[in-house]
Amino acid sequence: MKKPWLEGIEVVNVNNQGSAWGGWFETIALTAIMIVASFVTQQQDPFRLGGGFPWPVLGPLLAGLRYGFVYGFVSALLILVVLGVAINLQWQAASGFPLPWAIGVVIVAMVAGEFRDMWGRRLHRLEGAFQYRAERLEEFTRNYQLLRLSHDRLEQTVANSGLSLREGIMHLQSTLDAIDGLTETSLQKLIEFVAEYGALTQACIVGITADRIDTARILARVGEDFTIDDNDPVLKTALESGELAAVNLITENAANLNPLLAAVPVTDSTGEVHAMLLVRSMPFFAFQENNLKLIAVLVAHGVDHLRFGAATSSITRFIASFERVRRDHEEFRLDAMLLRLSGARADVMAAYEKLRSSIRAIDMICLTQDKEQPVIWIMLPLTNPAEAQAWMQRADGVLAKVTSELLSINEVDPQRIRFLEPY
Repeated sequence: MKKPWLEGIEVVNVNNQGSAWGGWFETIALTAIMIVASFVTQQQDPFRLGGGFPWPVLGPLLAGLRYGFVYGFVSALLILVVLGVAINLQWQAASGFPLPWAIGVVIVAMVAGEFRDMWGRRLHRLEGAFQYRAERLEEFTRNYQLLRLSHDRLEQTVANSGLSLREGIMHLQSTLDAIDGLTETSLQKLIEFVAEYGALTQACIVGITADRIDTARILARVGEDFTIDDNDPVLKTALESGELAAVNLITENAANLNPLLAAVPVTDSTGEVHAMLLVRSMPFFAFQENNLKLIAVLVAHGVDHLRFGAATSSITRFIASFERVRRDHEEFRLDAMLLRLSGARADVMAAYEKLRSSIRAIDMICLTQDKEQPVIWIMLPLTNPAEAQAWMQRADGVLAKVTSELLSINEVDPQRIRFLEPY
């Protein structure tokens, strides 16, 4: 089969020579035609022994060039046999058998046949080399296409996940740090950040009135405007469940009708739904479960930061952050740890002064009291027990004089945190 990149180029396939019987039939027919033509054109001297060009030699010559040494040699023998018969029957005037003429015909046939066989062998070698290079080129092309596809997917993955969730929350807090309250300005900042981080191309935040979407209250948007259908199954699912809903999680018939890809409730840590983030379009590679969950987590943390980030009481911020982390663990299985430090008043206060300036960016620390004794609570979001132990080892010098109690987020009684008292 001719390769696509060789279109327009004639490739000689020496391995496909046709039937052997066809070659013998053509050789005999060609020889016979030349003999008959010689007798027809000159009956007295058909083999041109008396002079002139010996036209019968064309039969062995063409047979040798066409099929090779054996065919040309057999054709020459047939010519000599017919010559001998013609001399015996006096069809050919001759005093005796013309040995030099016969040797010349055989030599012409042998040289022509050997020439064809030599080039045939060379073509076989070239065909083998060509076939080897064609297979290697085809293999290289296939590997190149696989590599390019893999590179494209890797590029899409890297473009979609250039930052970790921890870095995203840190950047979100810094972006919204100077903004207070759920206003159109703050929500516009929030949706722009989420659109950049989650690769949204067309989305909006729409208000909620009396537990229903108010299509007249578009609080923020990115991309072009789009029509919102109150009966959209994705939107209805998000309103009923109060959680993230996506088109691939609903029934097939509904998925064929709705224009929305996803709906994310804009909910704070107390469970109050303030608005709804509706996603109309996004790149195909970004429409995956992990990215949608990441968008939902960023929206939730952004709302909490806008509502409680500027609160004057550290207890209020800590309780709000605890509620958010607890909901993240329940909905998205995100790990979080709480560290309780207690002991003598002087040791606890010294530890508090050192730790509050050295904790990580998204960690929370607050000073409370228990039976009129100071107690430090430290919350470590997005941290598993092993990472929490590593954090405690780095702060071993500060924690040496206090009593430490490390708890997972699902081991803490929520009421214990909700009723913390400031020291």
